[in-house]
Amino acid sequence: MPAQKNRNRFHPREQATPAPTFTEVHYLGGVALARHLLDPHRSHTAVVVSYRPGELLRIDAQAVAAKVGPETKVFEIANGIETRHLERGLPEHLHIFGIGARVYPHGPDWTARMPRPHLIHHESELTALFRDLDNEVLAALPVETTPPPTTAQLPIIADAIVEGFAGTDRAMVTILKTSKTAFIRGEDLLPEIPLDWLISKGQTLSGTFDPATGILDIKALLLPRASPVTVYKHGNVALARVKSVSPTHAMVHLWPNSDFRIGVERISSNDLDSAEDLLTEGEVVRVRVLYENGAVRLSMLDVDDDEAAVPAPPLLRGGPPWLDSDRPYASLFADSAVAPVTPSVPSEGDETVGSDVVLGAVEAPLSSAERRTALQSTQMQLAVARRTIDELMVAAKRQGATDQVARVLQDQLESERRAAADLARDRNAAMHQIDALKGDLAKAKASLVQLRQQKRSASSRTGSSPETLFLDPAEQFEFGLLTAWAQAVPAADKAAHPIGKYSCSPRFLASWIQLTEQQRGKTLRAVVDLVADRKGPLRKREPHLLRLNEGAHAGVTLRGDDVCWRLYVEQGTAAALRLHYWKLAAGGVELHEVVPHDVVKP
Repeated sequence: MPAQKNRNRFHPREQATPAPTFTEVHYLGGVALARHLLDPHRSHTAVVVSYRPGELLRIDAQAVAAKVGPETKVFEIANGIETRHLERGLPEHLHIFGIGARVYPHGPDWTARMPRPHLIHHESELTALFRDLDNEVLAALPVETTPPPTTAQLPIIADAIVEGFAGTDRAMVTILKTSKTAFIRGEDLLPEIPLDWLISKGQTLSGTFDPATGILDIKALLLPRASPVTVYKHGNVALARVKSVSPTHAMVHLWPNSDFRIGVERISSNDLDSAEDLLTEGEVVRVRVLYENGAVRLSMLDVDDDEAAVPAPPLLRGGPPWLDSDRPYASLFADSAVAPVTPSVPSEGDETVGSDVVLGAVEAPLSSAERRTALQSTQMQLAVARRTIDELMVAAKRQGATDQVARVLQDQLESERRAAADLARDRNAAMHQIDALKGDLAKAKASLVQLRQQKRSASSRTGSSPETLFLDPAEQFEFGLLTAWAQAVPAADKAAHPIGKYSCSPRFLASWIQLTEQQRGKTLRAVVDLVADRKGPLRKREPHLLRLNEGAHAGVTLRGDDVCWRLYVEQGTAAALRLHYWKLAAGGVELHEVVPHDVVKP
């Protein structure tokens, strides 16, 4: 596959900094570009980038051309008259307009393999655009086929490397020994799971290659369904994917086709909450795995956002974890998820905004055929008006009409022209408004998921405010520490990790009183890891000496023979908390103060 070997795969973050190698961007008018794309002798893939003159938001066509390489030609065209000429010159549904980009394959029946256009409404969408263009340019490369021999070739065992993904159900691979291109089909493995959840780009696979079809079969690499006890220990935090949600419970998957039920009482401590208000179907969430009386129980109560999760198991030998909290949702914002809205005429009972906008009634965008019909209708009306004016002019001449009558007729023609121009502008404005509404809908859905995650995080905290059981802050802290130690350390490990010798300074108790309940819980868990000498959890908190300044060779902070140390209480949050404490020369520790991360003095 020479075209692929010479191409540099590009990353969307590199858009703003073009590669030093210059690659030409081509500029053609809409008519010429349509003629070029429809040329039956075209032997290269094309990418057409459109922009709106005068707008700051724009796709860097030069960066796209530099990254896809000389085998793919990049064309840039201005939105407006030229994109309309391009639309008229192409078959229906193959055009591009606004701020967008589209890949045009080549070869026989390339119009049937056309990917959808990509329209950009915000700079944050550029990352996804570049990723999609990467996959679509790869998918447009023709798969090499070998003429059928007189004797059919038998499938062989072969090693291959994954080059990329042409959609969610196709992966392009290169056979290592022959450098031939082949592909893996999602329906041969787990049809309901996207291929990039099973294998990763650059991964080397072994399977059965059929030269006649160009298919690499890797079903033998599928792993059997795991058991929870072989992957997760009691109390581990795991990733799960929400399958369905009802008001009283949710069904989640720890791996495909493994249903686990979570009641709303294990999602939120608020009796009035509904699971439908806290979870979204298809969302990846963090759950705690518990084993109660031999049964698996999942809970989302008291699961911190910064608490480390056990990686999800792979579904294919050597593959990536099948769930990733940073991975986009598989079908949350799919076009099929949005029901089509048909235009409606407001009636007397409709609720309106202002005077003429009906709530819930959004006009559907016109198709290419409908737009052409509207234009033809306008042109026919203009032709009728011209004929009427011509007839009136002839009649006026015959009757000896004055120049004033001719002026009236010319004014009528100009009025018709202005009306046609107003109709065209209204149609263009309506199309732009529809594009903006689509972008707002996607942002609203993303905000809904984020708000539900925040509500779920707040609702999962057991208890709203702590009950003060002791008047002495030191006694209250000692009671809380003992409770946290009893909950955090398993029964089998309590003898090996007892609470060691410690003391609390007045500054520590003063800072402790100022914390919120959630921050106190995190601080208690950090102190338990410290005084119980829990090597594993304590190592993750990165305890280190508190030095006099930021220099690499700065001296440590001393108080006589006592040494000041510092460890993490929180990570990944604003003003994350740190714990300062003294390691005493006589043995044990003295808790000194809980401070924000930017406070580096004891």
